[in-house]
Amino acid sequence: MVPVEVPVPDEGSVRVIERVCLVLDCFTRQRPRLQVGDIRDLTGLPTTTVARIVKNLVAQRLLDRDGNEYRLGLRVLVWAAPAEAASELIVAAGPVIGHIRDLTGETTGIYVRQGSVRVGVAVALSERSIIYNGYVGQVMPLHAGAAGKTFMAFEQEALDAALSAGLTRYTDATTTDADALLRDLEVVRRAGFSYTAEEREPGLSSIAAPIFDSAGDITATIAAGGPSFRLTAAAAAEFGPVIATAGISISQRLGYVGHLDSRHERSGSNLE
Repeated sequence: MVPVEVPVPDEGSVRVIERVCLVLDCFTRQRPRLQVGDIRDLTGLPTTTVARIVKNLVAQRLLDRDGNEYRLGLRVLVWAAPAEAASELIVAAGPVIGHIRDLTGETTGIYVRQGSVRVGVAVALSERSIIYNGYVGQVMPLHAGAAGKTFMAFEQEALDAALSAGLTRYTDATTTDADALLRDLEVVRRAGFSYTAEEREPGLSSIAAPIFDSAGDITATIAAGGPSFRLTAAAAAEFGPVIATAGISISQRLGYVGHLDSRHERSGSNLE
């Protein structure tokens, strides 16, 4: 066998990567938005170097620009989602989403929230011919779709983030009125699950339920999505309670000791 020579990065390339990491490391929970001058002070790099790196990071969607300020971009959030969700959630949810996929016949996944969007961190694809082709890392809005509405129904911060981002219309069925959205969320809290039809994409419907952590806060959602001709309101009435039970099952594996009814009351009072 002929040995394969692996190229060694030159010092210049390594230095560039180190500087990029220095810049990205400046953004923390306490410092989510920074200007070029802030990054210069934190890194000690020359202003011209910081400006060049920041420009390239924006081009690669690793940073987003808002006026003179910068924040971590969606591409970073997509990478961060599986790590933040942690293996504990994925391990706990894995067998459950496979079971729900088999039971409903529809693609089933787990979503975590990142600001005003939700990101897929686990998926079990439907084995049918016409399916919802969800994937890990998929980024979607909160206000359009069952998984996002579930977050908003059980977390004030999620609702505030969605309203701040704006209720963009994706289809004729998208809820773009804040008062109508609040009414929708009240229905979700009472039912324990959310059903939406064609809100984000024509012909696509979904059912979702909350997953709570050991503190009783919503940490993720479990959702089944499929074509609207199969995932009808009647199907939601049948599968919604099952998916809600699946969400509680995952929650209990994460240390949640409450039960759905009490959580509805708590969440409803917090969001009124």
